[in-house]
Amino acid sequence: MSNHVVGNHNQDICHRPLKRPKRNRQQGFTLIELMISISILSMLLFTGSYAYSLMSTRWNKELGHFSVSAKNTKNLEVLQRLLEGVQSFVVVDNKKVPSFFFIGDNTSLLAVSRAGLFSGKYPEIFRLTTIEKPNGLVDLVYQSASTENVLLTGTEQSIDFTKKLTLFSNLDSVSFNYFGWSHLYEKNALVSEKKYKNKKPQWFERFSGIDNEIMPEKFNITLYKKEKSLVIPIKLEAKPERWLAPYFKENQ
Repeated sequence: MSNHVVGNHNQDICHRPLKRPKRNRQQGFTLIELMISISILSMLLFTGSYAYSLMSTRWNKELGHFSVSAKNTKNLEVLQRLLEGVQSFVVVDNKKVPSFFFIGDNTSLLAVSRAGLFSGKYPEIFRLTTIEKPNGLVDLVYQSASTENVLLTGTEQSIDFTKKLTLFSNLDSVSFNYFGWSHLYEKNALVSEKKYKNKKPQWFERFSGIDNEIMPEKFNITLYKKEKSLVIPIKLEAKPERWLAPYFKENQ
């Protein structure tokens, strides 16, 4: 019985197909594979170049003819940060009436910013002005004094600006516009007061936080160069009048 089993086993081995040893194939690219790879790489390079071209065109369209040099790009960021940091800074007149230190017209702005360019952690009293040059073009100049050294309290106080920086040179023009209420009374008036019933905030070329006794809600600064313009919109605190409350309580 055992011989029969062995015989069957040997028969199975004889009928089992022999496996051929695998040949080592050379690894590498064929000419067609290489051409396909080059074609894909070319398409990727073209797509990247086209995307960059679109982005560059859009950037240039936004800036118009403004130089996109590192200096101008940095100064745009600095100017934006400075204006967004404008504070509702309270001062009083000689009759102890409180108001806000913010005086702007179409070509200049005087205010206080928590994001000044020179004072670090201290707010800066600053003035932005346009200086006309002999060639008819203008420079946008920043001047400032740190509240670390100047105690700003009154409306008639003189300020010695110790720092100066030209932010932009050879602009065609610069303009400021302000949106807000013409006076604090108008904003706080009751509906029943017919005198102020139809009053609404509006745009002004001049705005004084001292005369109006309130801050603007927002303002724009527009830089013009070579018939192109760049608008920098700034939104301010929604309810600046809350800072006046302690002064009114003292007078009651």
